[in-house]
Amino acid sequence: MKEYEVVVKLYNACAGAGRPQTFFEEAALEDPGDYVRAKHGGDFSKFTREVLPDGQICYHYGNGTLTYRYEFTEV
Repeated sequence: MKEYEVVVKLYNACAGAGRPQTFFEEAALEDPGDYVRAKHGGDFSKFTREVLPDGQICYHYGNGTLTYRYEFTEV
């Protein structure tokens, strides 16, 4: 199991906010995808996974109104 800093960003176009709601957490995870799957269940297949050059793992999904972005950085 690896330790990750998890940053969750929620962009809500309906609320008209210029900045996302941002949440921070540390978690021990086998697979960051399982974390996102537990939060979004049936919508998990709509998420895009991206691994950045620095090793950060990102999952994101947007339906036009809401956009979710999960960033996992190994600590």
